[in-house]
Amino acid sequence: MHNLLRFIKLNQFLLLFILIEGFSITLLITNNSYQANKLIQFSTQYTSSIYHSTSSFYDYLSLRETNEYLIKENAKIRSLLQNEVTVNDTSILKNKTFNYIAAKVINNSVQKRNNFITLNKGSKSGIKEGMGVITNEGVIGVIHSVSKNYSLVISLLHKKSATGIFLKKNMHTGILRWQGFNYKIATITDLPVHIPLNIGDTIITNSYSNIYPEGVNIGTISNFKKNNDDGFYTVNVSLFEDFNNLRYVYVVHSSQSDEQLQLEQITKYE
Repeated sequence: MHNLLRFIKLNQFLLLFILIEGFSITLLITNNSYQANKLIQFSTQYTSSIYHSTSSFYDYLSLRETNEYLIKENAKIRSLLQNEVTVNDTSILKNKTFNYIAAKVINNSVQKRNNFITLNKGSKSGIKEGMGVITNEGVIGVIHSVSKNYSLVISLLHKKSATGIFLKKNMHTGILRWQGFNYKIATITDLPVHIPLNIGDTIITNSYSNIYPEGVNIGTISNFKKNNDDGFYTVNVSLFEDFNNLRYVYVVHSSQSDEQLQLEQITKYE
């Protein structure tokens, strides 16, 4: 203890400088989105390799469990492919315009207000900013930034995340957001109170987005209440996907999204 106090006394000016400098950098990043994005891209490039090495070590320890998981995933994919061949369904045909890139989660958080996910695939694998990320259980997020071998995802558990949804039973549309409290629950606040709701109703992605295929499962209504002041419900949705146990995901991209975006961009100036 005496040595520690002596060290602080001898280096008090240096320590004070470091403290003030760190505080200044924090303020700069917090209040300037450009600097914040640059820092995220820079850190992604150099920290992702560390996450990858750590993830590989744990993969080795749980190799048997990983193999069992992959076998189950392959079985699900075969079933989907068989359904596409044998079933003439418009929603399945619509999903055929999407390309899927399998990736592994090598870093993830659920306890922060703004959570990110790191994947072991990047531009070399065809991943670009703005692509959607899903699993067989539901929506995960959107690609935020990309390096050659890695990509960073804005998780559904992020204050800037907003996912277009349908109430599956009647196709009423709304926006799903995360309120920042429980990683198992997200919220919808723009469904009008005249819409009939029931606990257990399924929420899926809507057809308006070019990020996700229509009909991707998200969760079920766990509870809801009417807001008399604005005429809308506050709806809590229990997510199908366990974000605290993410391992493998699919990065999705519509082959027609660029055409749609170009057309919609033209209408903005008319």
